[in-house]
Amino acid sequence: MSTGREARHREIVERFEKVARANLETTAGVAVLCRAAGVTSRTLTRAFRATRGTTPLQYLHDLRLTEARHSLLSGYSDAKSVTEVATRFGFRELGRFAGEYRERLGETPSQTLRRTARTYPAEPAG
Repeated sequence: MSTGREARHREIVERFEKVARANLETTAGVAVLCRAAGVTSRTLTRAFRATRGTTPLQYLHDLRLTEARHSLLSGYSDAKSVTEVATRFGFRELGRFAGEYRERLGETPSQTLRRTARTYPAEPAG
């Protein structure tokens, strides 16, 4: 049986996640997203630790990395380069982005993009 506090934590996290997803392609940090979600940073951190076992910052970072991968994998996206995708999702240090991507996903972002390009070749013009 769930307590009122657990339900409140879940609601806070879900609200933050919705705001974070709506702002994925911005460089908005946790503090800005907290204000948009109507919650303090401290309360949000408690809610994330209680429900997800992580921090809001780590969640946001992981979400952006996952969405960057989805963009690289989408054969019909407008992703033309790894740099474009990385910067779109707020990654400014491209070497660090590539290293984290490879560590977590088992291939470099450029390998993902090349593989996708082979799977979904560009449409001929005209």
